[in-house]
Amino acid sequence: MMRGSTVLWVALAGVLGIGLFGLKYEVQALEDRLASINHQIRTGQETIHILKAEWSFLNDPNRLRELAERHLAMRPVLPNQLGHVAALPVVEHEPPAAPAAAPPPAAAPP
Repeated sequence: MMRGSTVLWVALAGVLGIGLFGLKYEVQALEDRLASINHQIRTGQETIHILKAEWSFLNDPNRLRELAERHLAMRPVLPNQLGHVAALPVVEHEPPAAPAAAPPPAAAPP
């Protein structure tokens, strides 16, 4: 009787040992995957930070003004270039003629 229970306990311990062994490697694989994902997140955040800095530099108003003056020959609007709406000529237009009434559709022969 003692031998039967001993064999049962040894078998149970062996099964649990194998299960824990498999679980250990599964947890290690998941931890490696988590570390990889965290590394990708940090890399992405650094990339976003760099891109925001570049965007701020590229959209600097002084830099854009200089580029516009150099390449587009654009200058700020001067006060003497502005006008008033009242200075525009008034042009009167006649409303368009109403479209002619369309004849009723012809009846199909029976």
